[in-house]
Amino acid sequence: MDSLLYRRPPTAFEQFKESPLLFLARKAYYLGINRLIPAVPSFSPVRIVCISDTHSHHADIPRLPEGDILIHAGDLTHSGTYTELQSALQWLANQPHPHKIFIAGNHDLSLEDNDRASLLEAFPSLTYLHESAIVLTVRGRSLHIYGSPLTPKHGSWPFQYPRNAPQEAHWSQIPGHTDILVTHGPPAYHVDGGSGCRGLLAVLWNVRPRLHIFGHIHAARGVEHVAWSRAQAAYERICAGIGGWWDLIVVVSGIWRRGVIQTTFVNAASLGGFRDEQRRGAIVLEV
Repeated sequence: MDSLLYRRPPTAFEQFKESPLLFLARKAYYLGINRLIPAVPSFSPVRIVCISDTHSHHADIPRLPEGDILIHAGDLTHSGTYTELQSALQWLANQPHPHKIFIAGNHDLSLEDNDRASLLEAFPSLTYLHESAIVLTVRGRSLHIYGSPLTPKHGSWPFQYPRNAPQEAHWSQIPGHTDILVTHGPPAYHVDGGSGCRGLLAVLWNVRPRLHIFGHIHAARGVEHVAWSRAQAAYERICAGIGGWWDLIVVVSGIWRRGVIQTTFVNAASLGGFRDEQRRGAIVLEV
């Protein structure tokens, strides 16, 4: 049983043997994005504190850093009960950040109920986004923020859509001028653990927000910068199984073409480990 529960990850040789093209493309792609040039800093940077997937363990995660905007990308609760949600929202409301935004995750069943409005009204300092947007003004800067809880279907949880019908997630409704995008699930091929949404990724090629915050896939927690380059497109084709060796050449050539960071992906899942025994702190960035 232990050999099943604690199976070791595949070695580099095993990964190469399974798919030489994908193995080499991934190595080359990440060499390239590590050389991306940071965007020109704003005259008045806004500090964003990102968390997700606290699953009713909000009291156990490390103390949240200071910031201008606190964003929770869903799965505040474990079982989705009203009591769990009320506790999570009270904790969120108690945080000192001037602006606090959250979306639902697939575990947050109580946010699907018709009477959620009365619960949300009890926390006026919190902003709940559900396929909706808000404009915040912070130190003279206006930031357009859009949030959606939807994820590809897995089990009978709420806020889901069929994986083969991403149009039901209404990703095309994301405004083109969005600065910060908050979704519960990740786009395909980027800090997604292999479970991201291709439909969301396709829309992001047009929207290109400065920051995209999500969670859902606990094991894929991390930060990735992209420049929406030819090398990135080639890498994504290889990941999708439709790319070939010519695409690998394009990916490799991208190592020497230093683009400018246009979007930062943040998988801010707070729980981690094989049994979600880890309690991980917030990820903080400036835009």
